Amino acid sequence: MAQQLNPIEQTHRRLTTAGKRILRLYAGNPNDQGFHFPGEILERVYRAYFRRQDYRPHPKGLPQARQAIASYYAGQGATLDPEHLILTSGTSESFLYLFSLLASPGDNFLTPVPAYPLFDAIAALARVELRHYPLCEDHAWAIDFDALESRADARSRAVLLVSPNNPTGAVASPEEVTRLVTWADAKGLPLICDEVFSEFYFGPGSFPRPMALERPQLCFTLNGLSKMFALPGLKLSWIAVSGEPARVAPALDGLETIADTFLSCHIPIQEALPALFAEGTPFLAEYRREVRRRRNLTVALLQEEPALRFVPPQGGFYLTLSVAKEMPFDEEGFVIRLMEEEGVFLHPGYFYDDESGTHLVLSCLAQEPELRAGIEALRRFIHRY
Repeated sequence: MAQQLNPIEQTHRRLTTAGKRILRLYAGNPNDQGFHFPGEILERVYRAYFRRQDYRPHPKGLPQARQAIASYYAGQGATLDPEHLILTSGTSESFLYLFSLLASPGDNFLTPVPAYPLFDAIAALARVELRHYPLCEDHAWAIDFDALESRADARSRAVLLVSPNNPTGAVASPEEVTRLVTWADAKGLPLICDEVFSEFYFGPGSFPRPMALERPQLCFTLNGLSKMFALPGLKLSWIAVSGEPARVAPALDGLETIADTFLSCHIPIQEALPALFAEGTPFLAEYRREVRRRRNLTVALLQEEPALRFVPPQGGFYLTLSVAKEMPFDEEGFVIRLMEEEGVFLHPGYFYDDESGTHLVLSCLAQEPELRAGIEALRRFIHRY
C-alpha cells in the first residue's frame, strides 16, 4: 500500500500547483545554490573514457580511483591502504552494505537523534532496528553517553557517528571521539563514521576524524563526491575500512562480495576521480570559503531574533532552530502556516526524529538574497502571533 504524503508535503504541492513561489530554505543541493564543479575538467576526462569505452570493473572499485582517495586521506594525516576502500554509488548504498554485512534481521544499530531521516528507510530494507541515542541540545548537541550506553544490548552490532551532523551542524569533539571509541572498543562494536560534510568544518584546528585520531579496532569511514565537490549527480561514494587487521580483513571480504553482486558504481566517474582530486583543489577551496561565509551570515541574521535559539553549526550545511516563543499551533502547524503565509518552507524537527518542542531545520547553503529574505520572513511570522 502506498504511503500517504504527510500534511507538510501536501501543503507544498498544493501551493506550488496554485502558482505560489515557495522558498525551500531547508534545501542542501549545492547545484541548486550556485555551486558547480568546473565543467571543462569533467568534459575532458569523460571524453577520454567514451573514446575507448572499455569495461573492466573491480568489485572494490578501480585501483586508480581508490589510490586517489587514499592520497586524499594521506594529505589530511590519515594513512589508508587503497585495498581497504570499497566504492559505492552513494552513501545510502554504503549504509545498506554495512547494515547487511554486520547484522542479521532483528539486530540493532545505535544511531544519533536528531539524524538524517533516510537511515530509517535503509534499516527497514536491511530488516534491522535503529536504537536512537540523543544529542543534547543544551550542551551544544554533544553525545549523551549515559543514554548511548543504556541503549546497547547483546544484539547491538555497531554505533553510528554522524559528524558533522545533519541536521544540527554539531561536530564531535576530540574528547567525545576518544570516549566513544574507548566505549565501542570495550563493547566490541564497530564504529560507522558518516563524514560527508567533513570538508565543511568551521571549528578550531583540523577536523577530528576518528580513523586518524583514535584508531578504533574496527572503523568504517563514509564519504563521497556529492557534498565534497558539489557533484550529487555523479554518484560516487566510498567506505574506508580501518582498524585491527584481524577484524578488517573479514569485513573487507564481506563488503567486496556485496559490492561484486551489484557493481553499481559508474565506471567513467571512477576513471575521472584522480583528475577531480588533482585539479579540483582551487574549486574546493573557494567552495569551502563561500559555504563558511553563508554560514556566518546565517548565524548573524538569526542572532538578531531572541525568539529563535540555536547552536551555531560547527560543520556542514545545516542548523537546527528552537522556537522559544509560545505559538498557537504545534510544530507541524508552524511549518504549514509559515509556508502558506510567507512562502518559506523549513523542515520540522520531527522529520529528524526530534520530538521535543518546536524545532526547525534550516540550510545555510542558500544564496544571500534568499537567506536574508527567508530569515526576515521567519521573524515576521513569529512576531505576528
